[in-house]
Amino acid sequence: MNAETSLNMASALPKRTVVFAWDMHYSCNYRCPYCWYTTTGWTELAKKSVYKTAKEWAAVWERMHRKYGRCQLRITAGEPFTYPDFPDIVKTLTQWHDVQITSNCSNTEAMEKFAAQADPARVEVDCTFHPLQGEFEAFVENVLRLRRRQFTANVCYLAYPPQMPRMGEFKKRFKDRGVYMNMAIFWGKYKDKDYPFAYTEQEKAWIKEVIGYETGPETVNLDPLVIKGKVCGAGQRYAVVQADGRVYRCGQLCHEGMSLGSIFDPGFELYPTGRPCAVDYCKSKEFQAAWEDEEKQKMLQKNEILAEDAGAAAPAQRA
Repeated sequence: MNAETSLNMASALPKRTVVFAWDMHYSCNYRCPYCWYTTTGWTELAKKSVYKTAKEWAAVWERMHRKYGRCQLRITAGEPFTYPDFPDIVKTLTQWHDVQITSNCSNTEAMEKFAAQADPARVEVDCTFHPLQGEFEAFVENVLRLRRRQFTANVCYLAYPPQMPRMGEFKKRFKDRGVYMNMAIFWGKYKDKDYPFAYTEQEKAWIKEVIGYETGPETVNLDPLVIKGKVCGAGQRYAVVQADGRVYRCGQLCHEGMSLGSIFDPGFELYPTGRPCAVDYCKSKEFQAAWEDEEKQKMLQKNEILAEDAGAAAPAQRA
C-alpha cells in the first residue's frame, strides 16, 4: 500500500449497524458533466426535493433512532451545504446519528458556520475536488479549515477522461499541502464509450501509478466484477433515502415499484435479512456498508470476492 495514504485522516466515526445514504436535495451550484444528476436533469430531479426545518427533520430521524439505534447518515446527492440552514440541521441530527457529508467544499460561509458548531467526533466530510468547476486553492483551503477544527476531511478525485491529464499534477499539489488525493473510478459515458470498460491498459496503468499501488481500495471497479445474485445487505443494513423520502436498497435500484417505503411513514422498516443483488456491478462501492466485514475487506484489499460467491463474480467483458 502507498505510504502516502498516511496523509488520509482516520475516520473518527465508529461502525454502525445501519447506514442510510441520504440524497438530501437535488440542487447543486456545480454542473459537472460526469454527474449522474446532470445527465438525468436537475430541473426534473428538483421536483423531488423536500425542504424541512431542523426540528421537522429531527422528528424523522429520531424515529429511526428508536428503531435502529445510532446510525450513520451519509448526506450526499446535490450539494448539501446549499440546503437551507444545513449547519443547524446537522447539529440537531447528531443528537441521534453520526453524519458523513459529501461536499464540493465551495460554500465557505456555510462551511465556517458548520465547523463552528458541529462536533468532529460525530461528523466528517468527504471532500470531492472538481477541477472543471472549482479552483484548487479555494478548495484546499476549505479542506484545511475543516482539519484545523479537527474534522476528518479527506479528498477524492475522479478519473474522468478530461480530468486524467492533470491527476498527477493535482496529486502532487495536494501532497504538498499535507493532503492525500484519493482516486475514484469513473462510471459513465464519454465520447460514446462506456467507462470503466473503455479505459485502455495504458490508462489503467497510469491510474495505478498515480494511486501508488497495484491493488487496493482505490482500484476497485477499474476491472469490474459481476456481483449479480450475490446476497447483499442493501435494504437491510444499508439503504438510500431519496430527497422525497422514498427509500431504496441502493443507488442503482431507485426505480418505480422498487421502493421499500417512505422515511416519513411511521411504520417504515428495513428488510430483516439480506437479499440477492439485482444489478451487475456495485458502481458506487455501496458494498462498503452493505456487505459483511470479511467480504468487504477482500474486495477492498484484493479486488476479489469470497470463494462461495465466485460463480457470480468474474471480470467483466465488454467490447
